[in-house]
Amino acid sequence: MKIYIKSSFQHGKGVFARAPIHAGEEIMTFSGPLLTRTQVRDEDYHLQIDEDLYLGASGDADDYVNHSCTPNAGFCDGLILIARRDIQPDEEITWDYSSAIDEADFAGFACRCGAPGCRHQVRSFRHLDRATQEQLRPWLLPYLRAKYFP
Repeated sequence: MKIYIKSSFQHGKGVFARAPIHAGEEIMTFSGPLLTRTQVRDEDYHLQIDEDLYLGASGDADDYVNHSCTPNAGFCDGLILIARRDIQPDEEITWDYSSAIDEADFAGFACRCGAPGCRHQVRSFRHLDRATQEQLRPWLLPYLRAKYFP
């Protein structure tokens, strides 16, 4: 496997490349139990995959992929995370959480990605400016693409 989990300055643990990962290469598929919003606890790992559908923690590496406002990975064909660009060994793998979140009442949280162009806050897709939404368009989960770009 080309990835491993280790400590990350961002959020405790992160996923890193063990070997070079080339642009367009599949990194992993996200999985976990299906939950509705009422079943989700904010303190537990979860990934919104539809209006009222979430993936809970899988117990695998997908639970530890951190956010970046300038990510090196993104979603393609559903829950498949692919490299947006070449990723070097020992580089942390990141994706933009705003390409999945679309809750009206999501308060957001402070971003500590440290990337050039950091937005300083992770927010719901619906609350991003149109230019940022367009930049994320190719990497959106299918439910967001269908909702905002029919």
